Amino acid sequence: MSLPLIGVRVVDVAEHGFVPSAGAALAEFGADVIKVERLDHDPCRSIIASGMVASKDGLDFLFEIFNRNKRGIALDLTTDAGHAVLGKLVASADVFITNQLPQVQRKLRTTADDIFAMNPKIIYGRGHGQGQRGPDTELGGFDSVSYWCRGGLGHVLSSPGATSPPMQRPATGDLPSGAFLVSGICAALVRAARTGEGGIVDASLLNSATWTLGPDLAYTSLTGEQLPQGHEGRSPLTLTYGTADDYFVMLMMINEDRYWQAATEALGLADLGRKYAERGARRQARAELAEAFTAAIAAMTKADVRARMGERNCIFAFFATPLEVLNDPATVANGYVMQHPEHESLKIAAAPVQFDNQFPQIVRAAPRLGEHTEQILADIGYSAAEIADLLAAGTVLGDQGVPSAANSAKPS
Repeated sequence: MSLPLIGVRVVDVAEHGFVPSAGAALAEFGADVIKVERLDHDPCRSIIASGMVASKDGLDFLFEIFNRNKRGIALDLTTDAGHAVLGKLVASADVFITNQLPQVQRKLRTTADDIFAMNPKIIYGRGHGQGQRGPDTELGGFDSVSYWCRGGLGHVLSSPGATSPPMQRPATGDLPSGAFLVSGICAALVRAARTGEGGIVDASLLNSATWTLGPDLAYTSLTGEQLPQGHEGRSPLTLTYGTADDYFVMLMMINEDRYWQAATEALGLADLGRKYAERGARRQARAELAEAFTAAIAAMTKADVRARMGERNCIFAFFATPLEVLNDPATVANGYVMQHPEHESLKIAAAPVQFDNQFPQIVRAAPRLGEHTEQILADIGYSAAEIADLLAAGTVLGDQGVPSAANSAKPS
């Protein structure tokens, strides 16, 4: 079966990670996503080169993650001619996405009103740092500040008494926020198909954080305090333990009655299992039981725990390294990481949805700066002579046959 968004065109006027990652997911779902890039390139192309994020041999894997499967046009939106090109693109499209700040939208005439004037039926998707209302709508935001810091993730994941908070991982907030924006865009496309009406879809990094921290925020709203981090008073079947060979394993058998006998037998604690067969007795002895589980698992290797608990269908998992995630049989069998078509060693995580048992794939590497400019212009009705004039005037940039300077490690 065909992918669900085949035939949908998306104009992607966005930079860095959050909103471009939404475009990458839409492309993976079958949409024709056209990345409109300024002539001096999306600043995301410079992150690896600047050293902010480590890479191997300078390979710009971040730009590939956010922009795989797209076509790219380099366009000067500050000019009337460039804006006219944008108008034709928008007129041909179903969705427009952007994370430009409001003042930039006003300057470049890319506000929702501007885009609706070009195409009244379009879906206008926009990503924010702190939202489309309130005192900070004009402020920029990255996931490190709007999601991780301001959104509370960094705080709740900090150990009590820590001398510094934990650093977030690259794009920790960008990628889930992009997926949330995709869900809203797809809902708006359903409405558009049913009613013929376009509309605005808003998503923000801060809102993504509040959604992620929903249980914490609900608890705090009720109590005025932070949800406790410790495991005190929890069932021993829902705790984390260390093995003899220095692995951590998390047990998560919430239905304690169902799994109590199997888990205690797996750990060589059958006598303890029988002694505390009743739920009430277990609840009174949770501290003692946790100690017994800790000692039992500390005497076992990872392989022992996996074999003995696995054969009894207990619910558990080991804390995996990124390399272990890449090689996890479930990750591989389900196509959760995709092979990059140009870099043999590069694997990129697939969007977190699949259709009709089809494997997701990267059919096109992230575009070089201006790589598809002439093709896209021809698609929207420009003649060869008109394209030549736009190139000569510097309104657009064609594919130079080499990557941008900021992305020089990528092969042409």
